[in-house]
Amino acid sequence: MNKQALSAQREYFKMVHGVTLRLIGAFSDKDLDYRPQPGMRSVRDLILHVYGMQKTFGEGIRQGKLTAEIENKAIPETEEGKAVAASLMTVADCQKYAREAQKAGDEALAALTDDDLARPLEAPFGVFPVWQYFAFAYDEHWHHRGQLYTYARLLGKEPPMLYDYENSPA
Repeated sequence: MNKQALSAQREYFKMVHGVTLRLIGAFSDKDLDYRPQPGMRSVRDLILHVYGMQKTFGEGIRQGKLTAEIENKAIPETEEGKAVAASLMTVADCQKYAREAQKAGDEALAALTDDDLARPLEAPFGVFPVWQYFAFAYDEHWHHRGQLYTYARLLGKEPPMLYDYENSPA
């Protein structure tokens, strides 16, 4: 994967992110604590994880290794993740966090060369070329965004159309 191809994918991801911002906006502040059943992640936890993975992957790339300590900031069940989640008190806070994480991903990619993208990066779950972490973030986003759509429906919310890119702010 080269930077030109990854940058093109990232442009599409920006449109996906815009829809996700609208989805987050469909929830109320009270809804952020919603869990379909005990032991499942809340709306807040999912937002933290979706966007936190992108943020922590970028941090790991910049540091040359994705450590558990860095990654844990995006995992709501860890102490590090709980600390970040505590800062996401409102829907506006969650949207701000999402925008900051998306920007961090863009900045991480902007700083990389084709050679940088090909180098291996160690993480708690294996060693992969740097470019693959952008793909992991994309996969995480779609997967957990699907959960957020389900939660919205369970709460009686009308989520945005999945591919309504024209009406989605980035």
